[in-house]
Amino acid sequence: MAKLVLIVLALCAVQGSFAMVRRDAPAAPAEEPNFFQSIMSIKDKIEGVFQETQQNVLKSLGFQSNEEVVQTIQTNTNQYVERLRSVQGVIEEEVKKNSEIFEPILKDLNTKLAQTTATLSEQNPEVVQKAKEYQAQVQSNVQALVAEAQKTVEKLKEDTRVPTENIQDALKKLYDYTFETLTKTANELKPKN
Repeated sequence: MAKLVLIVLALCAVQGSFAMVRRDAPAAPAEEPNFFQSIMSIKDKIEGVFQETQQNVLKSLGFQSNEEVVQTIQTNTNQYVERLRSVQGVIEEEVKKNSEIFEPILKDLNTKLAQTTATLSEQNPEVVQKAKEYQAQVQSNVQALVAEAQKTVEKLKEDTRVPTENIQDALKKLYDYTFETLTKTANELKPKN
């Protein structure tokens, strides 16, 4: 009987050593959500297109008249303004639905969207006479809007609540529309051979 108890105890000890819980290495920190990664990627592309557009305006002034350059910029800017208004509408709707959550985060962006659409919509005949100045005015307004959007993205990133799908979609469209408009303008202003 004593031998049996010793055998049972030995088996329990061996089994206990095999049953130890192994702890895996701590999980790697979660990657940023794809939304934030895609926004940062588009933002980097926008910065490159700003430079290309500026260079193409200067080059095209050697081959095209001021009026042609201004017309190209103006046409693309007007299309961009319409797209911005749709983004602004979505953001305003989301703020109304969840004002306590999103109003502090989206308020500045919404204000900047309204200012940018108003500024880009108005015609300034003195500036329109000079394509370089007109492009600089448009570009500074768009850059200010993108900077404000970037601040908003950073605030959303820091907030523990996940932005609604509509807000994510609206912000992505803001960046996409900006990139598309600048790319289109830069391509249309390339000197024609």
